[in-house]
Amino acid sequence: MSKDMDTRLQQAIRDEEERASLRQQGLRESARLAEEKFRPVRQAAEELHHRLASVPSIELTINPDSVWITLADREFRFGYNLGSRRFVGEESAHSWYDGDAYTYRYEWDNAEACIESLIRLCARYIRMARAISPSAKEG
Repeated sequence: MSKDMDTRLQQAIRDEEERASLRQQGLRESARLAEEKFRPVRQAAEELHHRLASVPSIELTINPDSVWITLADREFRFGYNLGSRRFVGEESAHSWYDGDAYTYRYEWDNAEACIESLIRLCARYIRMARAISPSAKEG
C-alpha cells in the first residue's frame, strides 16, 4: 500500500471512530433524558410494586426508562418516546379464542396521564389474575 493510501486510510479510520464516539455520546444523552422524563412513572410503579407482588400471576419489571407488567400471555410496556416527546404504552397478547397475536399502542401527553393509565392497568390485571387463579384472590 502506498504511503498516500495508508495515510488516507488512517484518517478515514480516525473519522469513523470519532463519528461512532459522537453517536454513542448522543445515545447516552438520549437515554439519560428519557430516564429523567420517565422518572415519575417509574416511581409510581415502584410504589405499586408491593401491591402487585402479592398477586402471584403478575410480574412487574422496572427499568430506568420503562416498566413492564406481565400477566399470563399479556404484556404491557410503559416508556417515554423522545422523538414524539410523549409517554407511550404497548399491550400485546394472544387471543384466547383464535390464538392470534394482537398489539394495542397508547400515547399520553404527560406523566400524570401515563400514571393514571398504569394504575388502571394494574387494577385490570389484578382482576384478571383473580379470575385466573384462586390463589391470586389473597392479594
